[in-house]
Amino acid sequence: MAQVQVARSAGKQWFALLALIGAAMAAVLWWWSHRDDAAVSEAVTASAPAAPQVVALAKPVALVQQPDAMPSTEAGMVAQQTAAALVVARAPAMKPITGPVTERPEFVSEMEWQMLKGVSQQHPTPQAELTRLVNKLRFMKQLELWQSMAHSKDMAKRQLLAEQLLDDLPQRVVNADLDKPEAQKLQASLLKDAVSDEQARKKRADVETRRLGASAAS
Repeated sequence: MAQVQVARSAGKQWFALLALIGAAMAAVLWWWSHRDDAAVSEAVTASAPAAPQVVALAKPVALVQQPDAMPSTEAGMVAQQTAAALVVARAPAMKPITGPVTERPEFVSEMEWQMLKGVSQQHPTPQAELTRLVNKLRFMKQLELWQSMAHSKDMAKRQLLAEQLLDDLPQRVVNADLDKPEAQKLQASLLKDAVSDEQARKKRADVETRRLGASAAS
């Protein structure tokens, strides 16, 4: 599947840095999705339950630990990117943050956090822009994970991801993170994972098309 392009540029430097982060995320998520199923199951079981993480991330205030130091080595950067990616992998139904983001969320690496804060400070409303950028990054990571699981046998996780991405698509269009044609193509692909029954999928497609149309008109 073609990679969905992200709009609303904050400058050429932002695009270049975002591309580097995207490449790192893609590699980490590919590695995670191709691990042995039993090993993945054990890792998730040993971690904190996904449901409390989802609830915490949906709260209007943020969020988790004190920021770590910026990694000084490539290995350190990869380790932080891996840890951030695994948060998304373990909580695929993670919801958008609905209020001010005052601390680094777990699914955002320290490098990403510093970038997002720097870009948001150039905006007339920095706090709102930071929340928007954090939610866009969350969406991108969920999308990368879903794409990386194209051949995965874990259909339950693919369905969770597809449902969350479908739910979030209209807001991505409102925020100009995706244009309507891109969102429509992605919507059609997501529906195949979200709804297995063909007749039910057609009905759901009508609902999602109306939601997307309303967001594009707003």
